[in-house]
Amino acid sequence: MIFGGSTDQSNGITFSALMIGKIETTLNEQIDRRGALFAVLLDPDTSDQGALLKAGSMAVENGADLLLVGGSFMGNPNLPKQILELKAKLPVPVILFPGGSSQVVPGFDAILFTTLVSGRNPQYLIEEQVRGGILIKAYGIEAIPTAYALVNSGRATAVEYISNTRPIPADKPKLSMVHAIAAELMGMRWIYLEAGSGAENPVPPEHIAYTRKATGLRIITGGGLVTPEMAAQRVAAGAHVIVTGTIWEKVSDPGLVREFASAIHTKG
Repeated sequence: MIFGGSTDQSNGITFSALMIGKIETTLNEQIDRRGALFAVLLDPDTSDQGALLKAGSMAVENGADLLLVGGSFMGNPNLPKQILELKAKLPVPVILFPGGSSQVVPGFDAILFTTLVSGRNPQYLIEEQVRGGILIKAYGIEAIPTAYALVNSGRATAVEYISNTRPIPADKPKLSMVHAIAAELMGMRWIYLEAGSGAENPVPPEHIAYTRKATGLRIITGGGLVTPEMAAQRVAAGAHVIVTGTIWEKVSDPGLVREFASAIHTKG
């Protein structure tokens, strides 16, 4: 169960809290065991109905620890069926990384329940969360409370355009830190420091290091990570999960996937 309750015996009021669920527990245990995790982001907006399973299989067979599924649009009516196929054939968590409430569909193991803390657009601070929350509960999807902070990558990205928000300047790592502190105080347990899909430059290691030092949040980072060396630098700075995505649209190399996995898994 994700939502647990406790009763105050003095007045009979029942309080609900978002408890750590099975998938989040597994991720935490794997981080402790492996040092950091390797996530591959799959884009479901493709006309090839077999592409999702093919890409996911290649990633998992060569070292990926989990699969994220998401995009800026996600207009795929067959997605629930494809997610069930992924889950049936691959022994890793399949987690929704949504761009909005309309992307919440049944079948996922969990969802990164994100709030765009780096922006000031109320649609992505609370409105989409209100619209999506009821669907998440109805579908029984485990929610992982995650702050989402967009960091300038050197050029405008799709998420910047869609969300109509300005990213954190790349040369201001302490701004990521103070946003992370606020997110932690609001009860979030994870933060996604994101440069954006197809970013020109990834999130600088300093943003990760300041956030890791100042908070107890689990740190996810992605966008623009095109070499294993880049991934290793972010792990050394304190990242717990490294996400790659766009690179696999151009490169289908199992050997490179294994190199990323080796660079990320610092233990075991």
